[in-house]
Amino acid sequence: MPRAAALIFRVVSAGLFTLAAVTLTLWLVGRIFNDSFRWSQFIFWIPSIFTIVFSGMAAVLALSIQLFIKGFEQIRTGGPRELRPVFYKRYVRNPYVLLCVVWIAFGFWSAIFEHRLHASWGLADTGRVRNAKSTTVTFWNIGGRVREGWIEALRPIESDLIVVSNQPNWDVVNDFKTLGDAKSTTFLAGVFLVHTRLTLREWGFATLGIQAGLGFDPRRSTGRYEGTDPGYAMYLVFDAAGTAKEGLSTEFVVWLMDLPSDPTLSRQNVTKQALAAIDAWKGVATVRVPPDPATSAAKPDAPIQWENVPAEQLGRKGFPVPDLVIGDFNIPRGSRSLRNLVGDMENAYDQAGDGYTASYPRKVPFAQLDGPGLIGIVRWMIPSDVPFFHIDQAFVGPSLHATRYRTTNLGHGTHWAQVVELQAR
Repeated sequence: MPRAAALIFRVVSAGLFTLAAVTLTLWLVGRIFNDSFRWSQFIFWIPSIFTIVFSGMAAVLALSIQLFIKGFEQIRTGGPRELRPVFYKRYVRNPYVLLCVVWIAFGFWSAIFEHRLHASWGLADTGRVRNAKSTTVTFWNIGGRVREGWIEALRPIESDLIVVSNQPNWDVVNDFKTLGDAKSTTFLAGVFLVHTRLTLREWGFATLGIQAGLGFDPRRSTGRYEGTDPGYAMYLVFDAAGTAKEGLSTEFVVWLMDLPSDPTLSRQNVTKQALAAIDAWKGVATVRVPPDPATSAAKPDAPIQWENVPAEQLGRKGFPVPDLVIGDFNIPRGSRSLRNLVGDMENAYDQAGDGYTASYPRKVPFAQLDGPGLIGIVRWMIPSDVPFFHIDQAFVGPSLHATRYRTTNLGHGTHWAQVVELQAR
């Protein structure tokens, strides 16, 4: 092999080695520091599916080039064994081999602990009990510019509670009612469009007032987010009857979340501010009015009556303790900052999810939804229907556990919907 060619091969191999080593180091730094700091959250947000696969390709290619060079030297050198290149005699100490071993270890850890590959193979049990009472909840941050037909996409989904957030059109409420029968409850509160066949007793809505960031938005040609995004939350209180908590003599409480999307915001601050606003909430609750026995007997099909009651009159300060917290957190799964908000509640994915699961963006390029946004090369490289951030999540309280969890592409909006099934422990 000419010296010039050998030199080029060695330089390329060394470059790939450095690239793989730097990428794996970034992955490790992200896992160690997580989003504990503002600077580290940007590293942690890089999906493992990209860093692990990309670094692995670089590491394997770098090793392959080294094997090619050493193999050529082996052929050229020939002779007795002691004259063979050191690469083959001491391969364990070779940095290219060690890098591949490290990559395999990191990849295995990510596959098991981040993506629950063992659950995809049927090696994990969700604890689902056949014929036991369960409750299914669907949450979909539809976002973006939504065309007609999105309600039809929800019809095949059998859920006790369906929530669609960020659908700005008030006219859809009547269409949304067609998802259920006359006994279902459907209403719009703030950014949340709610439809349920469970017995809703009470609900309250809060604007979280999270401090604004720089307003950066890479999806738009201006790079700026137009408007305010203080974050929103809502609680729903259901009768236990008909839910997974049936027989437990306590109500079923759900929190709905829609946290700000500005990436310049510290997620530690966002979750702390959100919890502080929820704990301090003393707004107006909407309460189901008990039916008058005389009236209900004469008019059994009379519409449900609701009354707005100050939270203090109900003895409430803050939201009631939740059994399920679900929504668009704009924070990737596994982030430590989420603990500030949900405490010891378990992620539904960790209980019943499996494999590669993400929810945003539904469709790339972003240009198809919000404007020019990304440069052409990025649009070309990223698959158009594969989301890569799992920011729509669900957390389950101690009295329940998730028996099924998935995200699904409903063909509209900017996010995939998430569907979770719950049963009592």
